[in-house]
Amino acid sequence: MLQFFRFNDPYRLLFVLVILITVGLSLFVFQQPLTVPELNQFALGEMLNDNKALYVEIIDRTPPIFAWLSELAETLFGRSVVARHVVALLLIFFSAAYFSILLINNKAYNENNYLPALVFGVLCCCSFDFFQFSPQLMASIVLLFALNNLFKEIEFRVQRDETVFNLGLFVGIASLLVFSYIIFLIGTVAILLIFTRISLRKLLLLIVGFLLPHAMLFTFYWYGDHHQAFIQYFYLANLSLGDIPLIESQSLWILGAVPLVYFVFSLVMLNREARFTKYQSQLLQVMLLWMIVGLVEIVFTQQRTPHSFITLIPSLTYFISHYLLLIRRKRIAEMMLWLLVLGVLGVSWLAKTGRLSSVNYANLIVVEKSKSSIAGKRVLNLDDDITIYQRNKVAGFFLDPKLSQSVSKHPEYFKNVLLMQLSFEKDAPEIIVDKDDLMKPFFQRMPKWKPQYKREGVYYRRVN
Repeated sequence: MLQFFRFNDPYRLLFVLVILITVGLSLFVFQQPLTVPELNQFALGEMLNDNKALYVEIIDRTPPIFAWLSELAETLFGRSVVARHVVALLLIFFSAAYFSILLINNKAYNENNYLPALVFGVLCCCSFDFFQFSPQLMASIVLLFALNNLFKEIEFRVQRDETVFNLGLFVGIASLLVFSYIIFLIGTVAILLIFTRISLRKLLLLIVGFLLPHAMLFTFYWYGDHHQAFIQYFYLANLSLGDIPLIESQSLWILGAVPLVYFVFSLVMLNREARFTKYQSQLLQVMLLWMIVGLVEIVFTQQRTPHSFITLIPSLTYFISHYLLLIRRKRIAEMMLWLLVLGVLGVSWLAKTGRLSSVNYANLIVVEKSKSSIAGKRVLNLDDDITIYQRNKVAGFFLDPKLSQSVSKHPEYFKNVLLMQLSFEKDAPEIIVDKDDLMKPFFQRMPKWKPQYKREGVYYRRVN
């Protein structure tokens, strides 16, 4: 298989697609459990399709570009999990193909080959949640475009102003898909300062490119006099350092054990055997720094899942492919490739099916904590558990539990009462999940709505 992908033939990419389809459809796409981020995506898309304005009538911190992509996905697929996973599979293939071509065009290896496309696809099989239509997947593709421009800028023969501007623009767009990807702007500046003679003018071009999509969105909200909500629920909410790990660190180490071992092997092999040109040596250092920036970004991510590590896939692909290409004995090289493929797929399959008990997906997978009779209702949820949206739809403005509590726990502020009142006027719920009875002081300040709801256990049910 290794020799097959060493040929400089673009049609080799079709075999990568076949492998991804075969593995993805059999192991990851069908019969895949619904995850918490996916459920939140469903609810957000439905709210946007109900003509509610993001950050103004939807209290949520999801970055705007992915929020609108969720709206589009809900329009096209409804709540179909399989359709979204098929789209994710195709996006993973595009990423693998694009990154492989990127390395060929930039002469990253001594021979042109499509082995990186295969390695990239295999590494994306580390965990079933890589095959999700997620903001991390979309943003990682945009970062590949940024990485391509970064390589061009490092190569002294190809230095143009638009290259730096596009580099900043792509990082800016990525940060509107995953806010913590702002870290890559700092990393990009550091890499350019180390490897290029970047001038102040080019540095300003980079920053202007980064700020442009943010400025356009801010202008859009400012024009509608909603810029304060945009700042509060996007920028300030995402700047908070609150960590919500949806999977334990032990599980992450086990899922990443095989790629990590191969990465260590590659560092040893590259140090002993590799012969680089000056430019190739610079690319190697850039990929290593890019990986470090990706690790720093993961520290600041708010919902840590296995696919939060997708920004590390390009760097791991680069180093592991180098390692496999440098093995001189063909039989050993072939054996190491098969061990990589079978090791990654084996660990991932065992973890997904529960046969690997040390990998715990309990916090990531949506499981209703109680057998509720509530189904097919429009629900206002004031608790932390969003699993009730698995069989119901969101009513009102409140989606993100933590951001919602900044309103629901402070009825003494008039602006919060007004927001709750507007929420009921726009989309009155049939059921209110409220175990702490947070609505009681609000109903006292909203006499129109108080007689319309009756307390039943931890719920309020609309009676008329």
